[in-house]
Amino acid sequence: MSKELSHDVRRNYALVIAAGICFGTTGTTQALGPDGISSLSIGSARLIVGAFFLYLYVKFTKIQSAPVPKLSMWLSAIGILSYQLTFFSAVKQTGVAIGTVTALGSVPALTGLLDYLIYRQKATKRWFIATIITTTGIIILGTANGVADFDLGGFILAIIAGGSFGLLAVSSKRAFTPGVDSTYTMYKVFSLAAVLSIPFLIFNGFNWLGTIDGVAMIIWLGLIPTALAYILYAKGLQGVKPGVASTLILAEPATATILAAVVLNESITLQGWAGIALVTVGLIYLSRETRVV
Repeated sequence: MSKELSHDVRRNYALVIAAGICFGTTGTTQALGPDGISSLSIGSARLIVGAFFLYLYVKFTKIQSAPVPKLSMWLSAIGILSYQLTFFSAVKQTGVAIGTVTALGSVPALTGLLDYLIYRQKATKRWFIATIITTTGIIILGTANGVADFDLGGFILAIIAGGSFGLLAVSSKRAFTPGVDSTYTMYKVFSLAAVLSIPFLIFNGFNWLGTIDGVAMIIWLGLIPTALAYILYAKGLQGVKPGVASTLILAEPATATILAAVVLNESITLQGWAGIALVTVGLIYLSRETRVV
């Protein structure tokens, strides 16, 4: 393989990891926002504001693109909408540690499984090894402060959230047909998901959007871990298998934990740091793969 191709593959990996770091700011941002807000309301508002920022980016950069395949667009929109609703609900029922570990830890395996079942795409040996390493790290990190009482309903929601993100990864990847711009695809996907989410915002209330703290929170959530993150994710996904991308995205919980310690003064145990280190090792190992997809 030429050095140019190897560089392109690693650049795509770096873009996906950067997206995961952006995603990792979500929890801290919510913690710093107003109290007593419905997680469904935040998820819906995040989709709407994120779609607006993506629209501005597409408009001012004058992106030209062929139409996004409708089936891929709808499946991707359903995936990201389902992820927003089930993930935040799972975290609310099971707690941050178990909900996050179960959802994000299941993403790589479920994405690889969906990609194989739907498109017959086989994962590489390096992906299997990296997924085992990073998933183990996530489990170690998420259980660093002990495990609370098991909640079956919350656990199921977290698994659905992992599968939903996997559906987004697989479907959006397939939307990148010749002439279709990756950022334009995300704009269309999030716009559709935002429209579908409006009833959840109305039903769960949006008075908090009239407060300074509420506005500041939703602008950050819509701009950084949504618009910017998914622009980076989509650009990286163009040259990365969905299963690989879903493993790289595990940079999110490590980032979230570090931010919680630095910004929210939450303590990180030795086991927690060990989990972060293991996730990092897995990401670095996977990023060394130079296979073009």
